[in-house]
Amino acid sequence: MTELLRKQTDELLNELKQKNIDIQDYINHNENSFIEINLRTMWEELFKKSNKSKSDIINNADISYIYFYEILQGKKIPTKDKIVRLILAMELSLDDCQMALKYCNHSQLYPRIKRDSLIIYAIENKLNLYDLQELLNSNGEKELK
Repeated sequence: MTELLRKQTDELLNELKQKNIDIQDYINHNENSFIEINLRTMWEELFKKSNKSKSDIINNADISYIYFYEILQGKKIPTKDKIVRLILAMELSLDDCQMALKYCNHSQLYPRIKRDSLIIYAIENKLNLYDLQELLNSNGEKELK
């Protein structure tokens, strides 16, 4: 039932753009429209969705075990490149990658940026990390860190 009460993002933004808005009224009236971002839950859901072992994800993403578990516990917010590494290792979708980037306060992949286009291609075509690194290099772009 709360889903029915949720407003579209554009509706919320239009309300906020009004000149004499009472911000407290806005907050109170739109309580059901706000999302609560729990990075730990988001990562756990993505890991489950991948059906990959944690060991395989760590190895395929080429990240340290400690760093991986700090991400999983919500203690670390991964960089944009680390998120891409994890998404590739888990063989998840571009939508999953964009969501993770957004929730971790990173810019989403943008196809007008050459490097981002190569990353999008890699995600869509289920390339592994090493194939993406080679693709980035051969196109004069920086490798994922």
